[in-house]
Amino acid sequence: MIASVMFYALYPLSRFFGRLSELWRKAPCVYVNGKEVWDGGGAVSGAQQTGLSLQWHSAGDTGPGPDHAETESPQGALEMACMGTCVNDGNDEEAASVREEEASARDPVMNDPAFSRTEGQTHSDGHSCAHAVETDAHAVYDADRMMDSSLADLYLGSGSEALLHTGSPVYDLSALLADSPPVQTAAEPLGWHFPTGLGLSQMCCRPYVQFPDVSYYPAFQHNDSIEVTWRVWEDFSESRTGAFVDAADAFDFSIMSYNILAQDLLEANPGLYTHCPEEVLAWDARLRTILRELQIWQPDIICLQEVQEDHFHKQMYPVLAEMGYTCIYKRRTGSKTDGCAVCYSSERFTQLSVKLLEFRRPDCELLDRDNVAIVLLLQPLSAHTEALSPVCVANTHLLFNPRRGDVKLAQLAIVFAEIDAMIEKCRSEGRRCEVVLCGDLNALPNSPLWRFVSSGQLYYHGLPTWMVSGQTDLSYKVHHARLVAPLWPSSLGVSDRCQYQSESQTAASGIFPVCNRQYSHDSMLQLRYCPAACVRPADLELIPGVTDKTPDPEDMEMFSRRFGLTLHHSLSLASAYSEVRPDTQSPAVSTLNSDGAAMVDYIFYSTRRSGSAGEEGGLQMLGRLSLLSAADLWCLKGLPNQTFPSDHLSLLVKLQLRSLSGSNSRLV
Repeated sequence: MIASVMFYALYPLSRFFGRLSELWRKAPCVYVNGKEVWDGGGAVSGAQQTGLSLQWHSAGDTGPGPDHAETESPQGALEMACMGTCVNDGNDEEAASVREEEASARDPVMNDPAFSRTEGQTHSDGHSCAHAVETDAHAVYDADRMMDSSLADLYLGSGSEALLHTGSPVYDLSALLADSPPVQTAAEPLGWHFPTGLGLSQMCCRPYVQFPDVSYYPAFQHNDSIEVTWRVWEDFSESRTGAFVDAADAFDFSIMSYNILAQDLLEANPGLYTHCPEEVLAWDARLRTILRELQIWQPDIICLQEVQEDHFHKQMYPVLAEMGYTCIYKRRTGSKTDGCAVCYSSERFTQLSVKLLEFRRPDCELLDRDNVAIVLLLQPLSAHTEALSPVCVANTHLLFNPRRGDVKLAQLAIVFAEIDAMIEKCRSEGRRCEVVLCGDLNALPNSPLWRFVSSGQLYYHGLPTWMVSGQTDLSYKVHHARLVAPLWPSSLGVSDRCQYQSESQTAASGIFPVCNRQYSHDSMLQLRYCPAACVRPADLELIPGVTDKTPDPEDMEMFSRRFGLTLHHSLSLASAYSEVRPDTQSPAVSTLNSDGAAMVDYIFYSTRRSGSAGEEGGLQMLGRLSLLSAADLWCLKGLPNQTFPSDHLSLLVKLQLRSLSGSNSRLV
């Protein structure tokens, strides 16, 4: 019995002190992109407390008398209420009984049979200690409910009229809120508002913290700190060097590269998306978000990867055509249902040439995969179109397999050879041509493949195939498949400088000529030479005429010409995105799934090339849409989610093309 009395006395007391601790507790912190930017806010009462407030006013109870109106704090009001209860219990048991009946009618807990038995036993001994404790509990509970009602009225905008009407001491919160600005009623919902989403024009409303309905342990409540994450636009137009004097001589355009995750691939690899709820993986929901993102940014050129063929023709193309885009689509070969697409604004570009590339070659054992690419030559449209150079846009999705770096390099060499062919065509017409390479290259920053694109050369002989893309570490294995010269057969028609060769060049540079020839022993020995063969092992036994054989310089030169050990290209490309975020120096990622996060999507653009007349050509980057870190994306429950509909983030860059008439203009 004593335990029951103490339980019903301590429960409302713990609730009351929990409310006071919430009022004086520091408001929830807000972190924007990993930084704490604001520290303020408040709390609103829950639905249960709002209902108690309505019951309080409907019963017509005005609370304690007006003589308590000058109470400085709820704690003082509580002490005075408890003192008054003890005096009444000692002098007038009937008044105490009336108060207990009113409290019982207002609180379902008071109607409990166990509580009623305790109450009867207490009345039998009016001056007992248990009676005083029980009456104390009623006073504390009533004060607690009055505090809840006052908070509900204050934060729900009941105004000062309600405070004056009740005259309750706990309604006077001037001491508690003296340092806080007055709460004003607004038409918008209560909470913190942040720009969020794709174009930063949408608002994210985060409601105030709700009090828990029942909590015996206030110290173990959940953390109210929140994370607000969005992608921001990084503007480089003011800080860039070599700005053009006359803006009329420049043509600005934006280009997006986006792997939208084909639905067939998503359903074929469910293990990669075990962290995602089913509703965010549904194609209808993802399609709406993808189209909304394209409508918000409206890039001049869109390069898409993993575009499912039926979804593109039936659902995406009608919307893009209505937005003013001309689209080119190439499905992957074989049984694959997805492919690549390039869409450009018909008002800003006109098409000069297009080439649809298939990497699968029946006569080449190396190229047995179904990846594809699109190479497009576009002419910008403006008031001075004749003075603008055409732009060659390439979009591809290289092989994913981390172990087959040799296949990735061969596929990329074919893309470079096609770009070089379009540049040579423009050069034959006396025109310069700029290049933009977009796509999912399935290679990490600073990997050999990435360095090949950025620097224009790669010494590949002896390089393990898994090391080319940097996607995985297989160094623990004893035996590795390695790249050897020649990297691909001469029948492919692509040289080690990533240029197409004529039939005569192909026949002359081939390993085995078209006609049958007999090779002598000496000529066959020339095929064994490599840099490692020039190093004599220390424990090698000297056998005259066998192990003392050293290659002649002329033989080595012939070997290098026939079997080039280095890949080259002359496109002078630079990546629009760096591997780290400039604000936090954390690694930037463009894709994330259950296996991990990485940066594999890129936009490369041609930079200025040094020539006989100084620097010429090139594109200037004016801005880009920032990437996020893996920690930021996991705070949003990974990818895909309700904001980002794919397991890849879109890349968006704004570039500037200088007209030929302004190529010799003075730079600032």
